Amino acid sequence: MNFDKIISREGTHTEKYDQRVQKFGTDDVIPLWVADMDFPSSPAIQEAIINRVKHPIYGYTRYYDEYFASILKWMQKAHNWKIQKEWIAPINAIVTGLNLAVEALTKKGDGVIIQPPIYPPFYEAVKRQKRTLLENELKLVDGRYEIDFEDFEKKAKLAKLFLFCSPHNPTSRLWSKKELEKLAQICKQNGVIIVSDEVHADLVFDGEFTPMATLQSAKNITITLNAPSKTFNIAGIVSAYAIVENSSLKRKFYEIFQRYSLTEPSPISLCATVASYTKSDKWLEELLIYLRGNLEYLHTRLSKIPKIKAMPLEATFLLWLDCKELGFTDKKLEQFFIKDAKLGLNTGVSFGKGGEGFMRLNFATSRLVLKDAMDKLESCIKNHKG
Repeated sequence: MNFDKIISREGTHTEKYDQRVQKFGTDDVIPLWVADMDFPSSPAIQEAIINRVKHPIYGYTRYYDEYFASILKWMQKAHNWKIQKEWIAPINAIVTGLNLAVEALTKKGDGVIIQPPIYPPFYEAVKRQKRTLLENELKLVDGRYEIDFEDFEKKAKLAKLFLFCSPHNPTSRLWSKKELEKLAQICKQNGVIIVSDEVHADLVFDGEFTPMATLQSAKNITITLNAPSKTFNIAGIVSAYAIVENSSLKRKFYEIFQRYSLTEPSPISLCATVASYTKSDKWLEELLIYLRGNLEYLHTRLSKIPKIKAMPLEATFLLWLDCKELGFTDKKLEQFFIKDAKLGLNTGVSFGKGGEGFMRLNFATSRLVLKDAMDKLESCIKNHKG
């Protein structure tokens, strides 16, 4: 697969490119923000979609055995997790899963734990439904993020639900089995349900991913949310699912999807999911090699650019940049990247507590694009006075 090839996405109504003016006030920026990739999906996915579209009738569709089997096969192969068909609850999107889990499993005023800095929909899922936000802020210790377990235990006594991000977005932490077990034990002891967003689980560069629900202490209290969207670059084809071993918890969680009529599948999403999990292994292998090369390139370039430090990356294609040495306010930092460097990144402050002074860079794009971006950034930093 030629990941170096630059394919124009402009004019395809893509959020990443065609929404630059709304997001940054100008289209004169290299967009390195929205968490999708600038690479074509695997040939197998393209072929599956084309073959389905060739049939000219796009009526109501049912979930079929091959769809469930592909998820079972992938979890076993990729994560050594043997799940059962009965544990799978198809949902339309992970963010929907976060929101409806809060609605289904808590009441107004109940405490919900999140771990900032974190993907903004985690905040929104709690605030929009008038639950009590309990922030267990991650600690930056010797250049690596850690969980404040003492604080987490205090928050767990006040909580009904824990919205967990694993691997973590935006810090890219790949949680160790020891860390997961400690979180699970605390949640179990305090009657806290875990909703674990594991959508970046297949994009690991340093270490081994452990699904939260594979732990003995977590399996009966965990709802796992996942999708092929990030792994195989099909985020625009809405296809996600929950894995819930506890049958009563699954019923309580899934009933709300049925109540809102959110259980009808798309014929395109189903065939894309099957092709992702059964015919795209080679593509993913090549992708991870290319992304690793991009990461190494960025670390090399950024090591020569003063006042901006790339945080260690363990998973995801989202690099967390420490820009605090620039001495800018968060507003000025955002404008520096947009107006001076002409780069469209996510601001760290948009991820909440602990995001101040950071920027998030999506490096799932051609290396030529990254070279242009680093050239612009290096030039701006060198010319900056202050």
